[in-house]
Amino acid sequence: MAISLDVLSSFTPFNTLSHEYLVQVAEKAVLREFPKGSIIFKRGRPFPEKLYLLSGTVDLIDSAFQIATLNPSSESRRSPLNMSQPTQVSAVAKSPVTLLAVDSDFLDLVMAWSESGDGQNAANDTLVGSDDDNDWMSALLQAPLFTKLPPANIRQLFLRFSTQKVQADEIVIKQGERGEFFYVLESGSAVVLDTSGQILAALRPGNYFGEEALVGDTTRNATIKMLTPGKLKVLKKEDFRELLQQPVQKFITVEQLKHPPENITYQIVDVRLSLERRFAAVPGSRNIPLNQLRAQLRELDSGMVYVVTDDSGRRCDVAVQLLTQAGLDTLILQNADQYYAGL
Repeated sequence: MAISLDVLSSFTPFNTLSHEYLVQVAEKAVLREFPKGSIIFKRGRPFPEKLYLLSGTVDLIDSAFQIATLNPSSESRRSPLNMSQPTQVSAVAKSPVTLLAVDSDFLDLVMAWSESGDGQNAANDTLVGSDDDNDWMSALLQAPLFTKLPPANIRQLFLRFSTQKVQADEIVIKQGERGEFFYVLESGSAVVLDTSGQILAALRPGNYFGEEALVGDTTRNATIKMLTPGKLKVLKKEDFRELLQQPVQKFITVEQLKHPPENITYQIVDVRLSLERRFAAVPGSRNIPLNQLRAQLRELDSGMVYVVTDDSGRRCDVAVQLLTQAGLDTLILQNADQYYAGL
């Protein structure tokens, strides 16, 4: 049975998706029926799908055996029954129940695609460029992201780069395509274009681009076009993740966050949409949706450590990359969805 887009868009976060992404979710969504008295899922166990209540009545039972009853008229039924992984409640069908089910990993991927693609500037505009085409390496190494890398990674990076010659007017990456490579402009000049062909940014030797699609495993969110002939340094996705993404990802647990070093001032950041955190969020966290983060980077305090909650999936990884590239210190709060009431 096909899922109506109107029905799908009545739930969070589907109501924030464009028609294109909504159609993709509808194609993957399925209906699941449970008889009265059946256990839909048990507390403390991972569950591969996000479940939404379409009809019937469900009891959600927490660890203190407190019961929250949901039916189609409940406002909270717009969010998934299983907000976190592993589940923090058990779900029991109090009547025959029909649920809308969407694979959790697929939903995570769609949300990363849709929000990452909303950025207005696909290239890192915080880099310090060089007027000398031969000085691309010096300019690259001055970028905040590269100053945080271990020396061994830098050495490996230059060993694994391949060189690609490009011509004037050549399209290096095209918006909407899947990302497989990370690029550094070695010589020449290029521009970042939006869907209408408007120039969003100019690129000079030492500037890099293409990282956001690799971090979020998303499609390209802008087009890069050469203005002049030049050369690119190209890095494969797996090398990028090993040498440039993983080394800057540092993790912290909720228990560690309760007793941070005295010299650290931190701000917990949740990059989900406001509607997603309406019913569950880390107390005291600041909401900066991923599609707004880039625009707010210059307003953030460079003396603060930004602790990004991992309950946003791939969006967390993209946010950490953007913050790090802006020269900000970051940590990832592990298993944040298990500790909404733990801080």
